[in-house]
Amino acid sequence: MKRSTKGSLAVAGVLVACSLGWLLFGRPSGTEVACSVETIHRQDLQDSVVANGEIQAKVRVNVGTSVNGEIKGIHVTDGQWVKAGDLLVTLDQERLRQDRVRAGLSLDAARQDLENAQATYEKGRKTLQRRKELFGQGIVSSEDYLQEQLNLQNATTQLERARVGVQQAEAAVAQAEDMLSKTVIRAPMSGQVTGLQVAKGETAIAGQTNLAGAVLMVISDLSEMMADLKVGELDIVKVKVGQPAEVSVDALPGRIFRGQVVTVASGTERAANNTFGGGMQEAQTYKVRIQLSGRSDELQALRPGMSARIAILTAERKQVLAVPLAAIQEHDAKSPGLGLMTLSQNVVFVARKGHAEERTLRTGLSTRRAVEVLDGLTEGDQVITGPIKALSRLSNGSPVKILPPGGSSS
Repeated sequence: MKRSTKGSLAVAGVLVACSLGWLLFGRPSGTEVACSVETIHRQDLQDSVVANGEIQAKVRVNVGTSVNGEIKGIHVTDGQWVKAGDLLVTLDQERLRQDRVRAGLSLDAARQDLENAQATYEKGRKTLQRRKELFGQGIVSSEDYLQEQLNLQNATTQLERARVGVQQAEAAVAQAEDMLSKTVIRAPMSGQVTGLQVAKGETAIAGQTNLAGAVLMVISDLSEMMADLKVGELDIVKVKVGQPAEVSVDALPGRIFRGQVVTVASGTERAANNTFGGGMQEAQTYKVRIQLSGRSDELQALRPGMSARIAILTAERKQVLAVPLAAIQEHDAKSPGLGLMTLSQNVVFVARKGHAEERTLRTGLSTRRAVEVLDGLTEGDQVITGPIKALSRLSNGSPVKILPPGGSSS
């Protein structure tokens, strides 16, 4: 290869390297940085917590059973309105009827035992009375008198046992009758059947609500409607009882329902994972309930289980100085005290006389678009808002060129 060719390649390589360096590391520090600005002014700020949830009745009851048994009859339909005490479901009663009969027979036997024990006791009491009189006359020996005393004590013990036996048998009868009565399930409250979950011939399961057949149906009082949502741990500290809310329902597009926070869970619904072994802890959520307000005809359009989008107004400021969130950068700062922890401080750059002037802010309410400024800026300051690459290259005193609105750097 000729020396002139080698020289040309070397020059070309240097030019390529310089071009890459220009692209990777930017312009020289003395070059103006083209940036856009926004004039700081006073405005109203609102912060909100937004989450998905569902519509539910304020009062709803899962209707279950206390006894296991085959469902022999369902006397309501899904969506039917019922009154407290109305017949809902009947279960198979044959086995429990037999239990009631056996308990009754045991009670009869226990009562007969009590009568016999009572008679034995009365006989022993009278016999002892006679022996006592004869013993006083010297006709009966002390051994016979003591034996009669022992017999009466035994009769007394048997009488007490017989009484307890009757009480136990009566309790068994009451329990059998109670179990039998529970095969007839009635409405615990007035409302609408909003979730019929079983059919005739299926088996009702007592107690365990996580098993199929444990919840027979749901009855809801639709006179008052709620929106239930779960809020993440980073936002739950903002939510308080009494805060206003707006609710939109997927099934009713274009309609906004108003409401108010009525309950905020004080604890998460599940235990936090143990992270000391090195695993990552999942974010916790907390249940929040919103009571909806409005005309009854509007609320009647809602149904339990409808998907909803809920926005809770957590804070509001009127006519405060605010800076766009895009303009704020976080710089590390040591914490007071031992200085072992690293804190962050909010910093913005103000365009002033062709240069960037760094300002440290003391902020207040923070929303998704703007942040309240308590100290560090004055009304009318031109804060540099972008582009992002330009912001990352700024330092205190950097020369800047302000782009026209909607403009871009060349």
